[in-house]
Amino acid sequence: MKSPLMPIAAVAALLLAGCPETSTQTANDVADAREDAAQDVSEARLDANEAVADANEQVADAQQDFAKTDAAAYKKLTKAESEAMIKTANAEFDVAKAAAEGRYDIAKEKCDALTGVTKDACISTADATLEASRASATAIRDAALVSADQHE
Repeated sequence: MKSPLMPIAAVAALLLAGCPETSTQTANDVADAREDAAQDVSEARLDANEAVADANEQVADAQQDFAKTDAAAYKKLTKAESEAMIKTANAEFDVAKAAAEGRYDIAKEKCDALTGVTKDACISTADATLEASRASATAIRDAALVSADQHE
């Protein structure tokens, strides 16, 4: 014999599973996402700063060599500058990508407070914004890489 409470328990479970997050849960999730994004961007900036500092050091070395010698040093300087431009472009791309992904994570957490079509639209907007940010970062990086290639 089936218990009359089984259908009630099943309906209650389904109702609880479909409930949106409370505003407190959403606020906590958004705060966590912001912290994660800030940490990711900070790490990307540190990595970028290291790469740029290394590249600038190579340029400085090449400039010193150039001051001491002739055309061969100029070629070395130009090559070092080009390599520095490439490292800088890639480092800035990594920072932009981390920032975009952080903004995306925050937006998705905010979407969790919504339901139905509104939530779907929110997620769709977050997805589109992420892709646009990635495309922009890629275009900026690629333009800098072309400039670096033509610098030599």
